[in-house]
Amino acid sequence: MTANNEIGVVQPIAEIGAIAKEKGVLFHTDAVQAVGKVPFNVNDLKVDMASISAHKMYGPKGVGALYVRRRNPRVLLAPIIDGGGHERGMRSGTLNVPGIVGFGKAAELCKQEMAAEGERLRKLRDRLDDRLHKGLDEIYINGSTEHRLPHNLNISFAYVEGESLLMVINVVSV
Repeated sequence: MTANNEIGVVQPIAEIGAIAKEKGVLFHTDAVQAVGKVPFNVNDLKVDMASISAHKMYGPKGVGALYVRRRNPRVLLAPIIDGGGHERGMRSGTLNVPGIVGFGKAAELCKQEMAAEGERLRKLRDRLDDRLHKGLDEIYINGSTEHRLPHNLNISFAYVEGESLLMVINVVSV
């Protein structure tokens, strides 16, 4: 998992990819939470396969992609459903063309706006974190404070059960 959806930690994928490559092991990462939010380049990260989903970058639901390296090394997959011969024999059935186009447009917009949007979200996250830490005692950030998604702040409150907190919280304003 490139980035964790709960605590927002971004894993050291490049280092993991380098170790896998050195050992001759194919490397797959679930990049669903990261793509469109943080820079993700399969060559820089030494990723052989990556799963991504359109809806995590504000594209349509139900559309995703699997990146599969074609050389150095070439990754060979076996189909899990027979019939139809679509996609070089890898799948059968009709493609969701409007969904795929929407996915492509979402990816294009993310590429254009990711840096600015990431900075905007990082500022909001840090503002919330600062206000919580100034106003409350014994709160803790879960996960890395340095290697995290720009839009994620996962915190724990000492002596407070999560369910109790959800029952009394109405609005969070910053």
